[in-house]
Amino acid sequence: MAQSSTNAALSPWKVVSLDSFHTPERTQASQWRRSFRAATTWMVGREASERQAKRESELRALPEVKLAHWAPSIDWTPAARGLAQSLQAYDEAPMVMFVSPPHGGHAAVVRHWAAQRSVECLTPPTLPELLEGSTVWLDHVAPRKRWAIPALERHFLRHTNGLQGVRELVERSLSGRMGQSVIGCDSWTYAYLQHAVGLEGVPVLTLQGLEGEQLAHYFAHHVDRTVQVCPTVYSTRTGRPVLTSESDDKAVYSELQRLAAHCRGHLGIAWHYWRERLREPSEENASDDGQETRSDMQELWLLDALADAELPADTGDVATLLLHTLLIHGGLDDQALRYVLPFSDHEALNARFSLAQRGILSGQEGRWQVAPLCYASVRQLLASRNYLVDPL
Repeated sequence: MAQSSTNAALSPWKVVSLDSFHTPERTQASQWRRSFRAATTWMVGREASERQAKRESELRALPEVKLAHWAPSIDWTPAARGLAQSLQAYDEAPMVMFVSPPHGGHAAVVRHWAAQRSVECLTPPTLPELLEGSTVWLDHVAPRKRWAIPALERHFLRHTNGLQGVRELVERSLSGRMGQSVIGCDSWTYAYLQHAVGLEGVPVLTLQGLEGEQLAHYFAHHVDRTVQVCPTVYSTRTGRPVLTSESDDKAVYSELQRLAAHCRGHLGIAWHYWRERLREPSEENASDDGQETRSDMQELWLLDALADAELPADTGDVATLLLHTLLIHGGLDDQALRYVLPFSDHEALNARFSLAQRGILSGQEGRWQVAPLCYASVRQLLASRNYLVDPL
């Protein structure tokens, strides 16, 4: 019974109301350290500010086949079950929203939930339909008793006509004319629509933020099923264990607590850090005992999890507004960008190209998004300049 309670406490799938969400301990300290590190790097140079216990030159990135063993893709199905349980408290609500930050899985969770209950998901309108303010996509909802939208950010544009569909959606839903709906939504889109359209009275759910021990439990137990135990992972910054299958000493979780705080407790962002920062000894630095691969002995290294790309303090207004625009839309392609920015196509494309070249933006499914390892820095920059930020 005690073991069951412990596992429940360590589960990353706890669905809560938005006003019950809280960030991990030391989140503010993590932001302060990030600002201090950026200032130190500027003053004395990166080499002096990032002395590490293990040289990165002695390590190599894991091939995809090994990453598939040690850091497989997140299965959001358990979160969908948690959402289903939480929705039982809102049987009478015409609309319930489930929000997550970028890379946080809200669309996958709602799709899983809908598939488990044979609930149909609405198809997003096309760009021309959004620009025309068309609400034809809403007309298909009328006869349905229950329906879903996995990603509301695909159903609007910050444009003269681009909000018409969402306005109609909220009005018709809250009036009870559209049955019941479950709406997945990016947390930045939610913050913007709450301001621009108004979502008062709509219940909002999200995944609770994770602490370092919960991240450790997830990374240790969510490895490929053909693998017997999780690898021992050491920090290149301190040389101490970050994760081990042989010890329950909470001291080894301190590095993952730093990661949890840095990512504001969001599993999707933390998973990207974990996957992209895992390393193994290079062949020339493997042990001399004749064994072919040291990684088979289950020893891995984690690069400094907080050494992400930093935005310079003098980031210009065009780049800053571009980043904010991409966040509130959950990502956009170049064609859509021209309709939502208050400057020329040339300026927008130059800013986008520069940010992508520096690794601050990444392409995904034909859209430009803030790269996972840069998200924390971008969010902090926008907050420091008094831009509207998400509630997570």
